[in-house]
Amino acid sequence: MKTASYAVTANGALLQLPLVGTFDVILARGLLELVTDILVAVILLAGFGAIGLGTLPSDFGGVAAATFAVWLLGCGFGFVNAVVNAFFKSWDKIWAQLIRILYFCSGIFYVPGMMPDWIRATLAWNPVLQGVDWFRASFFTGYLPHWLDRSYLLAVAGSVLLTGLALERGLRHRLCEPL
Repeated sequence: MKTASYAVTANGALLQLPLVGTFDVILARGLLELVTDILVAVILLAGFGAIGLGTLPSDFGGVAAATFAVWLLGCGFGFVNAVVNAFFKSWDKIWAQLIRILYFCSGIFYVPGMMPDWIRATLAWNPVLQGVDWFRASFFTGYLPHWLDRSYLLAVAGSVLLTGLALERGLRHRLCEPL
């Protein structure tokens, strides 16, 4: 949710309107990301189907739930980063390095089942890996990872979202002030 991180700083003029608050701007950016990602996925899957690569998920509900859980995690980090970025201008550089490590450890570029158990057990603490494997397990019938813990991803996403909402609510008046 990189765009949500800049929602407050990029929409300073919009925040001068009395009916628009920082919560509205950050949530709008998050919803825009969700809708854009879903539309891109539908277009890609339709395109694959049109050229003969029938790739429909085996469990649409699981795919939707995994997408929503990862979106909640992203929204939580978007709220946290929007607040932190408003106070510390160099935070985006630090966050970019942290998120790069998180992506490389998330199972996007490899299948965690092909890794040694001790590495996979460590990587399973990454909530993004849990989201990727939840999505992968819902898409492919034969993929059943024993390390997948959906409740862990939901707990982390809920915790980060609540933290971000609390930070935004507690520092709302300071976020609108010009620095």
